[in-house]
Amino acid sequence: MKRGCFRLALCGALLPALALAEPASDVERAKESFRAGATAYAAGDYLAAIQALDAAYQLTPLPAIAFSLGQAERRQYFVDHGPEHLRRAISLFHHYVELAPTGSRRADALDALSQLEPLAAQLPKPKGATAAAPRVEAARPTRVLITSDAPGARLAIDYTAAVPSPLIREVEPGKHRVVTSAPGFYSSEREVTAIAGELILNQVTLRERPSVLGIWTPADAEIYVDGAFVSAGGDGVTVQLPSGKHHLAVAQKGYRVAVQEVTLERGKAQSIRIGLEPTPQRIASEALFIGGGAALGASLIFSALTVRAEGRAEQFLGERAVRNVSSADLVRYDSALIDRDRYRLGTTVCLASAAGFFITGLFLHELDQPNPQLLYRTALRPVADAPPKAPLPPKPRLQVAPVAFGGGFGAMLGGVW
Repeated sequence: MKRGCFRLALCGALLPALALAEPASDVERAKESFRAGATAYAAGDYLAAIQALDAAYQLTPLPAIAFSLGQAERRQYFVDHGPEHLRRAISLFHHYVELAPTGSRRADALDALSQLEPLAAQLPKPKGATAAAPRVEAARPTRVLITSDAPGARLAIDYTAAVPSPLIREVEPGKHRVVTSAPGFYSSEREVTAIAGELILNQVTLRERPSVLGIWTPADAEIYVDGAFVSAGGDGVTVQLPSGKHHLAVAQKGYRVAVQEVTLERGKAQSIRIGLEPTPQRIASEALFIGGGAALGASLIFSALTVRAEGRAEQFLGERAVRNVSSADLVRYDSALIDRDRYRLGTTVCLASAAGFFITGLFLHELDQPNPQLLYRTALRPVADAPPKAPLPPKPRLQVAPVAFGGGFGAMLGGVW
């Protein structure tokens, strides 16, 4: 036989109706009682659910609450076989069918009645009472219902053993001490006040322990997490972050930006080592520095050869002043002048080349900055119905690239503004 079930989604359709039916104070009390009843029902404590739903029904006797209360009474009857629960469930289901002939749970109510009425027919009828009369309890127990939405939460009241959330306990009226703990969260200790004859619902929100991320990077690097600068690089840089996915970027001038998605567990530590690769621009600048050094060294050699050739020419002129020179001496003099001019030109070309290499290499070295579009990205955290964000405008950026051509070299400038 099909059994009806209590649906927590009923609360979403029921509470707007409460707001239209009763004064604000009664509405809020009815909402709290209904939530407490729904939580107790889901936890399988039908007596607590009956107490809370009955309180909501007394404040706002709506058909939907009658159905929910009837379900709780029905479930409790199958637990302890108390005839009062059976009769009350039948009365409430009839009340729902009469007042909500087109209600969404009408089929469930009729199915429940077809199951319960044959059972009630076997019970002796109570004297001086009707089947439709509501049950009146002489004294309601005092209960607290404490929940926490933290995964794995455990709750303890008045130094008793901790139990998984939710905690439903019959207590004495007055103040009680509740301790709530969960893996990856800071423990909470609070006082709750139990009111005689009421079921009090308390929601405990725990504060999450941060996750710890240890990062090993080059000393001159910079660390960005979810688009924000967090620390300079180095060995064992410690960053505290909330659990979940994060976008990690490590940048250093002259090196490719290292990008990695990391997933952190709540309250736990994780370590990561990140190495950086030089950019082609940095490799080119270093090659230009080496080339400039080689050109400077060649200019020194040509300078020495120029001085040597100049010395031979000066020697010839000195000999000619004191003696007659032969034609062979004159040929050697002319050769020394040619060598001097050739070496002097080589020295000039090497010095100019060295200057060009050094200047171009310096431009490439100093303008080789990390790509900001990689640094300021954030981790993808989908949010329902969130409007799309406008793209950020590109930041000003200048790049230099070496260019070689026939008979010379130079540099090409480019950028974004």
